[in-house]
Amino acid sequence: MFLGEYEHSIDAKGRMAVPARFRSQMDHGAVISKGMGTCLSIYTVQRWEERTAELVAGMSGDELRDFERRIFPSAGDVELDAQGRMVLPARLRAYANIQSEVTVAGVRDHFEIWDRATWQAYQERLEAEESTVPF
Repeated sequence: MFLGEYEHSIDAKGRMAVPARFRSQMDHGAVISKGMGTCLSIYTVQRWEERTAELVAGMSGDELRDFERRIFPSAGDVELDAQGRMVLPARLRAYANIQSEVTVAGVRDHFEIWDRATWQAYQERLEAEESTVPF
């Protein structure tokens, strides 16, 4: 399970250190893709296969074609270097408006990478809605 919130920086080569707590869950590979909202999502390979199967199960025709064309071409394999860093592809950084300062958020079965200012604005909006949290 991916939990917690971490602040990281992106270097000039587009690399970001993956939180140490997340690295062991990525031992069998991971996939990076466009996320819901203005973020990037990282899933373990196993969960990526399960999640995409769940999503396409109820789709057909144009809806399925459009979904597959949106998600799969933008997705890529994640490889960690010896320092536990991953490269965020330029096209995905552009999609999520990621420059240099990011927030990495654990979201149960995956983690997300957000531009830090966008994440903070999103969290402020959630707090302003005053929704109740069951914990």
